[in-house]
Amino acid sequence: MAAEKQLTPRLILSILSIALLGFTDIMLETALNVSFPTIMTELSVNSATVQWLTSGVILLTSLVIILSPWLKKNFTNRSQFMVAGIISVIGIAIDAVSNSFWLILFGRLLQGIGGGVGLPLMNNVVFEQVPERKRGTMIGLASLIVSFAPALGPAFGGFLTEHYGWHMVFWVVLPVQIISLGLGWFTIKQLDPLVKEKLDLIGWILLSTFFVSGILAIEHISSHGFTDPVSLVTLTIMLLGLVGYCLYARKQTHPLLDLAIFKSNIFAYAVAAAFTIQTINLTFNYAIPMGLQLVLHQSSQVAGFALFPGAIGFAFMSILSGNLYDRYGAKLPNALGLSLFGAGMLWMVLMPFTVLNMTLGFGLVQLGAGCWFGNNMTNAVSHVARKFHSAGNSIFAASNNYSAAIGIALAAGIISAFQSQSTNIAQATETAISWTYRLDLLLMVFAFAFSIIAIRNSYRTKTD
Repeated sequence: MAAEKQLTPRLILSILSIALLGFTDIMLETALNVSFPTIMTELSVNSATVQWLTSGVILLTSLVIILSPWLKKNFTNRSQFMVAGIISVIGIAIDAVSNSFWLILFGRLLQGIGGGVGLPLMNNVVFEQVPERKRGTMIGLASLIVSFAPALGPAFGGFLTEHYGWHMVFWVVLPVQIISLGLGWFTIKQLDPLVKEKLDLIGWILLSTFFVSGILAIEHISSHGFTDPVSLVTLTIMLLGLVGYCLYARKQTHPLLDLAIFKSNIFAYAVAAAFTIQTINLTFNYAIPMGLQLVLHQSSQVAGFALFPGAIGFAFMSILSGNLYDRYGAKLPNALGLSLFGAGMLWMVLMPFTVLNMTLGFGLVQLGAGCWFGNNMTNAVSHVARKFHSAGNSIFAASNNYSAAIGIALAAGIISAFQSQSTNIAQATETAISWTYRLDLLLMVFAFAFSIIAIRNSYRTKTD
């Protein structure tokens, strides 16, 4: 096995092809965010409805991601990639020619299925085939490629929407998706042997119940409060799904996601930190473009370019911090990332809402996030047994996508609630965003505590 684990050009290209699949998925997500006000007007939908073009896709992606350990055991890396890519291409093509909101949502959900297979597959290939001493750098390289999507998405989404219409966003992404399919067909290989295993359908249904009811609960609570009957019902269903799966999985020999991985304090706290920080991160991705357009009356193009410097910073910090991880361990890049993230948040909370301040604040937040995310995951998964690597990658990918959906639904719900109570949309939106930032500041305290505990434990535990 040691001889097989070599960083070859073919392996790098295979990781590149899978990363491009993630690139197109996130490119569409971030490009559409700045197009939401235009789509709302053209298709006559409100902000709470239009956000399902993103949060609905992220949610479905999470439901597919939790199948990743089973897919890895039963299907080759290349077959998973090709099926995911083809489904995603079909969804993009539907959206490129559709003018019905519900048909567009259907196409986006197909893209979510493709992304749900591709996102954990990239990390599975890295942990399966890349030597341990190079993991940080390769995770950083893959993150660099994927991270160019939020860098390019808002700027190009705003530009294309303003000059050519939002349909053009899908036409631009389509050839990138096709190129990644061709590259993956020739380069992706398989090292681990396949082990045919029956799908744990009951476990998947229980986990799906938890994920779906959870995002519905968050969206409803943010706009109607905890005491609303629908909020209470969805919260109850969410808890029943989670408790039901925990009780069910304990009795299974091969559960869909083995909860024994959470016995590692390093992994458990790292996942909690990633979940919280991703929730915060996506509230910014939703709220800033909305605020710049509805409060400051800027164009979608300006809103997109305001996010551009931060997204570029995220991309380059991913590869730089991966190299720091390989050379010095997790402590340095994680501390640097948390410091930059916190500084950016405080900037946005304390400074007036202007284009310049939002650009600078979001830039600092993204520098910190790019430095922190990949290293947090690599450190956590590297500290669990090899048999848990696939499950660990799936849990991180599902957690990031689920928390992203929660972040978007949370911001959309708060903004929609304030807007519905006022005839002054600009003032209501500004007030809603300020309250969203205050909530983010509280969540940041918990996220930082989780991350620090995970890092401290990792230096007391020998890597497996």
